[in-house]
Amino acid sequence: MTIAVLLWPHANARYFESVKTLAASELTVMLRALDENAEVRHCEMNGLPLLTFDVREFDDRMRRLMSLLSCAYAVFEVRGEALLPLMPGGPQRFGGDLSGILKYKGKTNENFTGMLLNLAVFSSDFAGKFDQPISILDPMCGRGTTLFEALRRDWDASGVEIDKTDVGELTRFVKKYAEYNHLKHKTETASMTADGKNAGQRTRFVLAENANALRENPRTLTVTLGDTLLTDRFYKGRCFHALACDLPYGVQHESRDGQSKVALDKMMGRALKAWSKTLFPGAAVALSFNANTLPLEQARRMLADAGLEPLTGGVYDGFAHWVEQAITRDIAIARYTGK
Repeated sequence: MTIAVLLWPHANARYFESVKTLAASELTVMLRALDENAEVRHCEMNGLPLLTFDVREFDDRMRRLMSLLSCAYAVFEVRGEALLPLMPGGPQRFGGDLSGILKYKGKTNENFTGMLLNLAVFSSDFAGKFDQPISILDPMCGRGTTLFEALRRDWDASGVEIDKTDVGELTRFVKKYAEYNHLKHKTETASMTADGKNAGQRTRFVLAENANALRENPRTLTVTLGDTLLTDRFYKGRCFHALACDLPYGVQHESRDGQSKVALDKMMGRALKAWSKTLFPGAAVALSFNANTLPLEQARRMLADAGLEPLTGGVYDGFAHWVEQAITRDIAIARYTGK
């Protein structure tokens, strides 16, 4: 049978042309989790921009997979000249609006963030467990868009952020969102130490749609106020199946003391080694960045130097796209082999 995906519209026509290519690459990577080496095609029907592909059957797992696709506005079965709607399935325990409510300057589009997250998960050895509660890390999480995208996919989410204002906004929003939507939830806080010194504070939310689910099958969202270079101190042991992070688009990043600045490339060399210590063997890392300040090959070298195996060739070489005048965004993906 032939499946067609109608993409989310975008006001910027130039950016939407990039979305078409990115969505096709994302879908190609995701279909491999179901052993569907389908060719994803671009086409138009009645003026609608569509991605189409052929599958053996549209079963429950395929339905769930399509519900995760970041740019899918609607999904159809193609029959001749007709498009028959297919309802994407899977749990919507925490609402599709979770990552879109907060608005602030510099926020990365939640659809792109969802795509970055999908690329990390579906490039990992845990891709086949996408319908299970896997654990996600964003070690520079800002106000939590990646964490919210993970949570609404029914995955556990953890982050690190050095900006106290961002963490405050994130935690206040989660509390208000849970209360407004009548979610059952618990909040736990703890001070974090490193080398015997106070290094930050962790806030952990335990959430579910009702009291029984809170006991039997809750999801967690955890954010730690602290330096990303200490990520392996905050989250000890190998506990994450995938890491997704939208890096700062400038050339500098705030250091541990919150007062000085360090070059992004120098910081990343140290940070990646700390991040990789938290990953299960087989986990994947997806990083997005401004290629005008951090070229793709340099990002891949840094990943390799941290003991990760960059994924190259095919769709993995085609993620570069224009965002605005000073930003050409690209994505580097690598797998932690455990060697």
